[in-house]
Amino acid sequence: MTIQQVIDAILAYHPKIDLPVTCDGFKCGDPLDECKGIVTTCMASVDVIRKTAELGYNLIICHEPTFYTHMDKTDWLEGKNEVYDEKRRFIDENGIAIWRDHDHIHAHRPDGIFLGVMKELGWEEYLVNDPDRPRFFRLPKTTVRELARFLREKMELNGVRVIGNVDAEVSTVAFGGHAYPTVPEQNATNLLNTVDVLIPGELIDWTVTSYARDAAQLGKHKAILHVGHFSMEELGMKYAVNWIKELVGPDIPVRFVRSGDPYNYLF
Repeated sequence: MTIQQVIDAILAYHPKIDLPVTCDGFKCGDPLDECKGIVTTCMASVDVIRKTAELGYNLIICHEPTFYTHMDKTDWLEGKNEVYDEKRRFIDENGIAIWRDHDHIHAHRPDGIFLGVMKELGWEEYLVNDPDRPRFFRLPKTTVRELARFLREKMELNGVRVIGNVDAEVSTVAFGGHAYPTVPEQNATNLLNTVDVLIPGELIDWTVTSYARDAAQLGKHKAILHVGHFSMEELGMKYAVNWIKELVGPDIPVRFVRSGDPYNYLF
């Protein structure tokens, strides 16, 4: 089975998307090569690429950019940036193909990333609405501190940034994506107003971040657990191993390699 045949099977599995431009596609590699093994990951970092080479695999299916912009354009990097040049040289020398699955997996119903997050956390029974994009949950009563510790373990985080009272009792949780729009009616503040805890991708300090702090200082049981965009969505790519194995059959090994928490904390 060639790499292209693997990708054809994935595209047939996903719904067709109606977008004028998509960020999905090959970022490097020869689609006609025989597929020796598949790594799923959130981001094809240098360490993920090294691990893929060590395994003897030659296809990485990632969710987020490999080359530092949404569309993975490289003309601004080629011959001008030693980090890019060295990374690209290692990829090419090891004959690794990288294919990005972002728009297609999110277009799946249910959304392939958030379905995977829910499954990996074991929260299926707590889903309260929107089964096509499972992001809202009602958990058994817990504290912000206990929930943060649970997420740190499941997502293998180096730490969790918490805004709010860590001892507050909470139950309702929502995952957010890019919690940074500046238009008031699009502000993630509206989302946090409907639940106890928001777990966002990105934050801006002077929007929902400030709202969460004010709410806590007023004694409200509101909190933000900022785990990071990649660390949250990586669970979706961990779960992807299950359906990719079904598509390619037993002859091609499929393995999840964590790109990992990019943040370290010094105390």
